[in-house]
Amino acid sequence: MFRRFLCCLAIIAAATATAAALYLNFGYIRTAQPVVLTAPAANGMTVLLVPLDSRPPCTQFVEQLGRLAGIRVVLPPTELLDEYRTPANRTGLRDWLRSQAANADAAIVSVDMLEHGGLLASRLGTGTAADAEAALEALSEAHRSNPQLKIYAFSIIPRLLVADNADSARYQKKMLAYSVLKDEVLTFENPRDRDKLQKVSAQLPPAVVNRYLSLYEANTQLNFRLLAMTEEGVLAGLVIGQDDGFPFGMPNMVKSRLSHYVARRPALADRVVITRGTDEVALTLLGRIAMQAAGYRPRVFVRYSHPEAPGIVMPYMPHSMARTVAEKVALIGGKLVDRADGADFVLYVHAATAKTGPGLPAAAAREVRELMAAGHRVGVVDLSEHFLAEDTLLPHLLRGGADLARLAAYAGWNTTSNSLGTAVTQAAVFTAALAGKGLRTDRLGLYKLQYEFLASRMLDDWYYQKDVQPFVNRRLKMSKVDPYNLGEHMQQVEGWISGLMADRANTLLRDGLAGQTLPVRSADGKRYVVNGLALKCRLPWQRTFEVRLEPTLSFAVVNE
Repeated sequence: MFRRFLCCLAIIAAATATAAALYLNFGYIRTAQPVVLTAPAANGMTVLLVPLDSRPPCTQFVEQLGRLAGIRVVLPPTELLDEYRTPANRTGLRDWLRSQAANADAAIVSVDMLEHGGLLASRLGTGTAADAEAALEALSEAHRSNPQLKIYAFSIIPRLLVADNADSARYQKKMLAYSVLKDEVLTFENPRDRDKLQKVSAQLPPAVVNRYLSLYEANTQLNFRLLAMTEEGVLAGLVIGQDDGFPFGMPNMVKSRLSHYVARRPALADRVVITRGTDEVALTLLGRIAMQAAGYRPRVFVRYSHPEAPGIVMPYMPHSMARTVAEKVALIGGKLVDRADGADFVLYVHAATAKTGPGLPAAAAREVRELMAAGHRVGVVDLSEHFLAEDTLLPHLLRGGADLARLAAYAGWNTTSNSLGTAVTQAAVFTAALAGKGLRTDRLGLYKLQYEFLASRMLDDWYYQKDVQPFVNRRLKMSKVDPYNLGEHMQQVEGWISGLMADRANTLLRDGLAGQTLPVRSADGKRYVVNGLALKCRLPWQRTFEVRLEPTLSFAVVNE
C-alpha cells in the first residue's frame, strides 16, 4: 500500500520538479535581457580536505565557500568516503593524503576520519589503537615529505550521549545521568551528588561504563599527541571540537584537561583552538586559512535580538551563546568590536526561546533591515530553541524586502555552533573580498557565488529544515517508514522531496530573490538583476535528516 502511495508521490514530484524548473528559468523580469554570468575557477591556492564525513556541511559547504574565497578545495574520491553507517576507507584516505600533499598549499584533516572512518564511527570508537597510530603517522609523513604544506588538523571530543547502538541504546538516559553527575561531583564536591552517582553506577553494567570511559580516555590521549605534534611544528594548527553536550558531563571534563595543557604552553596560544562544534569545524578552518592568506582580520560587531540572548545555553551546547560567538570569531581570526560603525560586518544573532514573545522575529527582521539601510553588512544567525519555523526571522526579512546585497551571511541549521561557524566564515570571506583583501577579485563572480550560497542556506536551513523535513517525517512515520532508515523507499522519498523543494525554491525566488540588484555594473553601465533559480536536490544518505542542494541563479541586465 505504502509503496503504491510513494510511487504516486514520485510521479507527482517529478512532474512538479520539471514544471517548477521550467517556470523558475522562464524569468520574472520581463523587460530584462538574460545574461550568462560565470564564476571563474578559484586559483588563489589549493587546500586538501579530509572531511569529518561525507555530509554536505562537511564537504559541499567547504567547497562552496572555498570558491567564494578564491581557494580550490580538493576532496578525496567519493568511493573512499563514508556512507551513513558504513565507515570510510581509512587506509585509502591515508594513502590519498600522502599522495596529494605535494600538490597543495595547505590541508584540513579530520583525524576522526583517518582513525575511525567518520563522525558516526568515532562515536562508536570503531578505530583501533593501530588505526590511531596510522592516522598520526600519515600526518607526520605528509609533513616530512612536504615541509611547505601547512597541515591544519581537527579532532572531536565524543558527544555526551553514549552511541546509539543495540548494546547501549537502552542505557542512554542512565549514562547521561552518570556523565553529568561525574562532572558535577568533581566540580562541586557535593556529597548528595556523590550518593546519586553511586546509585546510578549500580544500575549500569560495568561493560557499558568501561566502554564509555575508554572512549573518552583514548580520545584524550590522542588529543595530547596532536598537541605535541603542534608544538613540534608538524601541524600548523589544531582545532579540538566538542560533539553535542550539556553544561556538565564528561566531554567538559576532557575539554578542561586539554585547556589546562594548552594554557601552560604559551607557544600554542595562536595555533590551538578548543571549541564547541563538529560539522562546521572544517569550514571555520578554511575561513582561518583564507583570512591568513588575505592578511585580513575582520572586525565583528555582535547584535542580539533580545537582551537575554548572550547568556542563553541553547540545546546541545555546553555553554552560553556569547561564549560560542567569541570562539567562532576567534577561530577564523576575527576580532570583536563594541560598535557597528567601523566594523567589517555586524553579526546579528537571533535566538528565540520558550520565553520570548511571538512578536520577536518580526522585530528582529526590522532591526536587521535597519542595520542594512544604515550601510552595514549583516551576517544573520537565525536560531530557535525548539527548531520551530514560527520562531525564526527569515520570512519576515524576505517579506520586508531586505536588500540581499548587504546580507553578508545567513545560517540557521542544526546546532548553535554549526550556524554560528557557517555564518561567521561566510561573512568573513565575503567582506574580505569586497575590501580587496581576499584571493577572489572578480566582483561579478563573487556576487554570483555569494547569492547562490545565500539561496542554498535559506532553502536548506529554513525551507527544508523548518518546513519540508518535519512534514515529510510526519507522513513517513504515519506510514510506518523510519526517516532514519529509508531503505527501499529511498528513491521515492528523494523524488517527493525534490518536488517539494522545487516548489519552495519558486517561493524563495518570488518573495526574496527576483529583481534583486547586484551592486556591479556591466561594461555599458547596465544593472544586473536576479532573474531565475534552478535547483538540484538529493538525499546524501538514506535518511531525511539532511539534504544536498545545488541552486543555480540566472541573471539579466536591465536599462535604467
